[in-house]
Amino acid sequence: MKARVLISLATLVLACSSTDDKKGHASGGTGSGATGATGSGGTSVVTVSGGSSNASGGSANGTSSGGSANGTSADAGKTAADLRANACNGWTNEPEVLPVVLMLVVDNSASMNDRPNRQQDGGTKWEITRDALAATLDGMPATAAVGVLFYPNMDTRGSDVERPIDQCVNINQMIPIDLLGESGSGQRSAIATALTNTRPAGSTPTHDAYDYALVHGMQESRLTGNRFMLLITDGAPTLAKGCQGGGLPTTPAPTDPIVQEVLAARQAGVRSFLIGSPGSESVNGMDARAWLSEAAVYGATAREGCSLYGPDYCHIDLSQDADFKSALNAALARILGLITSCTFDVPAKGTDGQTVNQNQINVIYTPGDGSGEQLVGRDDSADCSDGWQFDSDGRIVLCPNTCFTAQNDPDGKVELLFGCDSVNTGDVR
Repeated sequence: MKARVLISLATLVLACSSTDDKKGHASGGTGSGATGATGSGGTSVVTVSGGSSNASGGSANGTSSGGSANGTSADAGKTAADLRANACNGWTNEPEVLPVVLMLVVDNSASMNDRPNRQQDGGTKWEITRDALAATLDGMPATAAVGVLFYPNMDTRGSDVERPIDQCVNINQMIPIDLLGESGSGQRSAIATALTNTRPAGSTPTHDAYDYALVHGMQESRLTGNRFMLLITDGAPTLAKGCQGGGLPTTPAPTDPIVQEVLAARQAGVRSFLIGSPGSESVNGMDARAWLSEAAVYGATAREGCSLYGPDYCHIDLSQDADFKSALNAALARILGLITSCTFDVPAKGTDGQTVNQNQINVIYTPGDGSGEQLVGRDDSADCSDGWQFDSDGRIVLCPNTCFTAQNDPDGKVELLFGCDSVNTGDVR
């Protein structure tokens, strides 16, 4: 995070509430990182620094008119100066802004050689996924840490007996998590080479792949940051853990154990995003989207109000998009733009010991060029681009365009003000 971050806590009672108001207000939307889970296992958000690879900068103060208005009518037309004069004076500190630590688990089984939604042009599902990942990773900041496991990444078939994982997942080709570094770095080159050389083949050992990537990729990494798994698959697993099962779409493996693995990861501080590619809507007549949505809930990346059975799924469902390429690029840009590091913790208590009221928080951005501080509006809408919103853990997340602006302003400053009703994006002047 290049921009400095300051937190101002007013000593006024106005800034606080006597009750615990930690309910999250995030609403990620399809492909969104700022999402609130509704199931057990906590809630989620994705990250922050660097902005999305397709972000164009955007206005730091946000002009979108969506979202729920959390300020009162008296807040209409408020400026940062108004808020500062009214209530927001107090002590300041500079919290640590954590970078993202991301492990990609990418299905490249034989079915990824199919073309999405019976399209005759535009490439196979794998070619589209490969190119989208390459473009998105190119746009991630040097401070992000990324690892990749393609699965099975080998020609593997079914088995009646349990086998070692290397019999159905090419674990030797996993790229361990490391800092991406600048353009041309060793980590970037290793991922780019793997993307180029990987070919779809074999069955779908999703549980083995996710578990191995979690344990030997994510948990073995000593890098600090906000931790996320991103699983991309086009349907149901065909091999159960232990490389066991029929190995064909006609004999899908159980999915409940994978969902429980995702929950265990969340309880260990790792959130999981799930992207369902075309094909996940029908695997041998079975709709695989329900288990993907359930995993997203337990992985703490499901948006508020979603349904396991659609049509508003809890995972990122791309199965019905007419243009899979555009949809996947947009989903990845949205996720990674939010998970790369504009996430700020909100203190549970004010200076007087009372609980901080989430509806009395505002964000101010001061550009480094001296053009003057700008009030950033709150926007709880699913497609927030400019502004800020809460994740379901009660943390503040800058929306992609605002994050991009702040991240690329080395002398800029983001300040959180406590004590004034939150001003909606539509009420910023």
